[in-house]
Amino acid sequence: MIDIDLSHEEYVVLRPQGALAKADFDRLAETIDRRINETDRVPNLVICLDGLPHWDSLGALTRHFHFVKEHQKIVKKVAVVGDAALLALAPEIANHFVAATIRRFPSRKLEDAKAWARATEDDPGRFEVIEGLPRDVVAVRAVGIITAQDYRDTLIPLVEAKLEEHDRLKLLFVMGEDYTTFSGDAAWEDTKFDLKHLRDFARIALVTDMTWLARTAKLFIPIVPYKFKVFPMAELDEAKGWIKR
Repeated sequence: MIDIDLSHEEYVVLRPQGALAKADFDRLAETIDRRINETDRVPNLVICLDGLPHWDSLGALTRHFHFVKEHQKIVKKVAVVGDAALLALAPEIANHFVAATIRRFPSRKLEDAKAWARATEDDPGRFEVIEGLPRDVVAVRAVGIITAQDYRDTLIPLVEAKLEEHDRLKLLFVMGEDYTTFSGDAAWEDTKFDLKHLRDFARIALVTDMTWLARTAKLFIPIVPYKFKVFPMAELDEAKGWIKR
């Protein structure tokens, strides 16, 4: 089934669950089209996925594709909210096939997804430079949805400029409550960035309260050629002190 919440003016919240039937997509198309005709406005979509639903038949799959084909030309934004690993890449793949802008948000950022769906523009996120540290320290805070463009516009130029003055740098990377997620293209850009600058850093500090991220990051401590340490957000000042050494 697909729960359809029409209580918001700028967007519609969809909650697909379990096996999805052709009738579910028929009802969805009818509901969205009626909303458009009544308001003379195309709503954005916020799709909440507690798990990964599935189609109960080939007919349901076909009807789903037909719904996407007919509505992707007019719906401007689709926010996908969920924690399944597959969702991290799905929006990046879908963006190559549909006109709508698709962004993925973790479950804890549902309100951010709704705010993005309400907004006129697509302003997913940015790197904010943290001031007050030595000149050989690159210190940034990730805010919102980090995309590849944020790397190209902010982090990469910042690192390359500092490398003209210093042989090796130190990196303070903060991912606090105002951080949402990395887009798929940002994840690839991050991988390229890490490989290119693998030996340009003497030490890196990651500051975050996201347990899964901290645990994953710690797996790399024995194999990276620099000193690497993870700090909780409550120890940001300690992280700043450590990165100065």
